Amino acid sequence: MKGKKVLWVLGWAAGLAGAYYAARAFRAAKATCPPFRKRTYRSSRELIADFADFWEHPEYLRALRTNPLLRPPLTTEMMLAVTGANGCRYCTAAHTRLAASQGFDREAIESLLAGRVEHVTAEHAPAVFFARQYAELQGAPDSDLVKRLVEQYGETNARDIINYVRLVMLANLAGNTFDALVSRLLGKPNPDTTWRDELAIVSLFGLGIIPLVPILAARAFWPRLMAELTPLLGGK
Repeated sequence: MKGKKVLWVLGWAAGLAGAYYAARAFRAAKATCPPFRKRTYRSSRELIADFADFWEHPEYLRALRTNPLLRPPLTTEMMLAVTGANGCRYCTAAHTRLAASQGFDREAIESLLAGRVEHVTAEHAPAVFFARQYAELQGAPDSDLVKRLVEQYGETNARDIINYVRLVMLANLAGNTFDALVSRLLGKPNPDTTWRDELAIVSLFGLGIIPLVPILAARAFWPRLMAELTPLLGGK
């Protein structure tokens, strides 16, 4: 009985200590949290529209995998250019580690994140420049920008470059929307969204889209297998 009482006291002490340090961490984060100014999804409809296009056209992903142009270092360069424009800290950390593992040095990584192309080959520079502009224009490039991309790489490669950039944008904006929700809790809300928008988008991405990614990958990369399995699963 005495031992249980000791454990009870210790449990309460640990809980109080944890709550104290958690409160301190929250106050420190709130005091240092800057105003939120990143690009985000503004509604769950925008996220659904972006994902639905790839869901309805899995051949887009298949084309990205088979296109010989879309290989490192070009894909990594475009990824860093887009992520730098959107400021997604989660994607920046992941893409920086990936780039370093592929042999990119710190100077080249920081240059690409800043939107510069001095470390990019002449062949890759137009694609990296387009990727950055696409992100800065929030996915609405003007016709001249797209035309120049087509002239440089051809229609098929240009289409695949755009779809690759769109995938990076989807991940960036989802990550930034999660950050917007965190920033709101710290007293620095995103003026372009509400807490309902942010919660709906984060929930949709985590509970709705991420579980569908393996299925989308199977539809894109093993279409014959999926065609054979669909009748067995009750599909048409």
